Amino acid sequence: MQTHTKRRMIAFLFAGGGGAAAYFFSSSWEPLILIVSIVGCTLFLILSFLTPSLANRLDRMEGREFEEWLVELFEKAGYRVELTPASRDFGADLLIEDAQGYRIAIQAKRYGSVVGLEAVQQVAAAVPFYGMDEGWVVTNSTYTEAAYRLAEPNQVRLIDRNELLEFAHEIGFR
Repeated sequence: MQTHTKRRMIAFLFAGGGGAAAYFFSSSWEPLILIVSIVGCTLFLILSFLTPSLANRLDRMEGREFEEWLVELFEKAGYRVELTPASRDFGADLLIEDAQGYRIAIQAKRYGSVVGLEAVQQVAAAVPFYGMDEGWVVTNSTYTEAAYRLAEPNQVRLIDRNELLEFAHEIGFR
């Protein structure tokens, strides 16, 4: 058998095709190929189950854990981040600042359902209280139509699940 064909079959073997790969090799290779194939497939399955997707991890977080995760995310993105107290936060869970000094109040909502206009009201009140330039609501979920309607005239940016996950992946955050 040619060398390049053997290399392709070995690659196929690690992808889980041990039985088919064994067919192309002489009988002296079959037991080894079968064992390596089984071990490789088993490791792949174990790692798949032990490493849940980012979306799944977000959905299992508690509220404060989600806020702390956002601190790490925005720090990795280059922002200076302050986490406000867990209670009496005056409508902002995080206060972030970019390199140019632009300051943003963030209301974090780790929800199992849609986020309503209360979150928009909270962060809209936090912007002048903390002397920020803008307010964001960040969630692992989506927003109601009422939240979108209130956010626009109050210059509040709504970051939903898809945008959050896309941002995390863009900056290489896991």
